[in-house]
Amino acid sequence: MAKVRSARYTGDTREVALPDGSWDLLFVRRGGGPLMVIQTGQIAAPLAVDSRAGDEMLTIAFKPEVYMPRLPGRLTFNQGVPCPVEADRSFWIGSERFEVPRFDNVEAFVSALARKGLLERDPVVSRALQGAHQRLDERSIQRHFAEVTGLGLKAFRQIARAHEAARLLRLGQAPSQVAAELEFTDQAHLTHSLKRFLGQTPRQIARP
Repeated sequence: MAKVRSARYTGDTREVALPDGSWDLLFVRRGGGPLMVIQTGQIAAPLAVDSRAGDEMLTIAFKPEVYMPRLPGRLTFNQGVPCPVEADRSFWIGSERFEVPRFDNVEAFVSALARKGLLERDPVVSRALQGAHQRLDERSIQRHFAEVTGLGLKAFRQIARAHEAARLLRLGQAPSQVAAELEFTDQAHLTHSLKRFLGQTPRQIARP
């Protein structure tokens, strides 16, 4: 599990979801309406998300090496797949029924998913992210990574590098320095990557 977020909106809001290497389970209630449970996959570009006053949302974000074998990242890339909901109190993942989790019992819920075999950690993806040696050839690793996460390993590394560049820019480093340190071809390459994955230029990111 990467992180958990709970929110209740008191006004109309537009947020931008950024590619960050995680995928989510969303528990959403729009303006007091029925509960929706959605498994969302990886994204490769910024995505605007609109919320209105009264909306409620619980988000459980999972690390890329964690996946659901019944619905791997290849099948959820850039989209959300709804789970059947029963009377707003429970929902189904495959043939298993679960009570809707609360912010304070998310860890127990995630543990239950793992015990029932619905959530697994993939060793090939984990080792690829660590840069560890593997018995598989590079092409097999790339295919396996894309099957599990929905993104290729190259794209995942590009996204991670863009976030690291943004972190350095916020610390006050000059774009030219960041481009050189992170081995971008040049400053234009840095700008293109940040706009593609984070939706902002170096100047916009560095601005207080």
